[in-house]
Amino acid sequence: MKRIIGVLLAFFIVLSVLPAAESDVSPDMPPQTGGFDINTDTPSTGNAFQSLLTPYQPLTARVRGMGTTGVAVTGRSDTFYVNPAALASKRFQLSVPSLQVTAYHLYDAVKGGGDLFSMGSLLNMANGIQEGYGRLMDVDAAMSFTVGGFGLGINATLGINTFADNGRYGLQSDLFGEIRAAISLGYGYRFELPMDFSIDVGAMIRFSYLAYTDTFNADVLADSSSFDINQVPIMAGFSVPIDVGLNVNMPLGFSFGLVSRNMNGRYYMTGFDGFEAYSADPFGGKPESGSRFSFDSGWSLDAGFGWSYDTWYLSPTVAVDFRDLVGLCTTDDFTFRDFMYHLNIGAEVRVLSFLDIRAGLSQGYWSLGLGLDLWAFKVDVAYYRQEFGETAGAYGLDGFTVRINLGYDR
Repeated sequence: MKRIIGVLLAFFIVLSVLPAAESDVSPDMPPQTGGFDINTDTPSTGNAFQSLLTPYQPLTARVRGMGTTGVAVTGRSDTFYVNPAALASKRFQLSVPSLQVTAYHLYDAVKGGGDLFSMGSLLNMANGIQEGYGRLMDVDAAMSFTVGGFGLGINATLGINTFADNGRYGLQSDLFGEIRAAISLGYGYRFELPMDFSIDVGAMIRFSYLAYTDTFNADVLADSSSFDINQVPIMAGFSVPIDVGLNVNMPLGFSFGLVSRNMNGRYYMTGFDGFEAYSADPFGGKPESGSRFSFDSGWSLDAGFGWSYDTWYLSPTVAVDFRDLVGLCTTDDFTFRDFMYHLNIGAEVRVLSFLDIRAGLSQGYWSLGLGLDLWAFKVDVAYYRQEFGETAGAYGLDGFTVRINLGYDR
């Protein structure tokens, strides 16, 4: 067991520089795949790396607990990641640092009984892997600072992803490691209008780094003797996406928001045959380092409505978001499931300026959250289900997130 835990720890450390690729691994093949293949290791719809086509957006426990809403909501250090127009409020916020951990398949981990933090629970999580792509766990670290309309964020997310097809589920499915890191710089400005109206505009540019490993068999969690990270191909590269947002602030606390996210989101990648080649040139700047390829992580146009009211004893917030309006309006044979796939609803009530109670509905799945704000120390938790399928209700995976934040965030 110590060797398994050691492998997992080393895996997480190494992943802070790892890239990914996909392979047609049969259940009898060893965990490593033996070399970079541009045809299978490039993210595309239907392969193991389809999840990498989703734009990178740091999502905190607060946002998760509120049904992944926030396009028209301002007031916290995490809101400018959802809509850079939130920076126009010119609030001072400081987060140095925050640490967030998310475990998926929590129900699978505990349903068999035993210690939640044991290796047996981790194996139960892996045994719950179903067809398609999903996730086992995430670790997020971040620092952010906003003042006078400017915002700076530094984020890194380390995750273990899953992929199952052709009847290979559970420990016969594939895993791959992923790290996303970003430095985000944004600015927002407010135009004051008569009758308590105002318009906030904002933009954010982000240097985004992505690295991921090739797939390897999930049974490495049960038997790590054949696992060698130096034999696993790695893909790494960067993009420089831009977000542009707008908020219309209205009387009585109502607001409307619109954000175009991840414009210029093409990743320029290099594929390496192993960790040794990758570690010598993690950004792929040398022509001899490996094979070059690129892929587009897509853009989205999101809209949202919000309402908030602040008092010292009770401060409610309600948000309704419509994600990917272009996809919503161009769906063939539009159904209620398609509508729910694009709809997120969330609410938060702050009690006596230190306790936050949250709930939401994201793509048809409920979410719950709590926050404790002790001025310079804040803890947030959220339990939710996240859609990993192509339509609402296809493959909802439960996740439990805990976030600890030091700083000033009010």
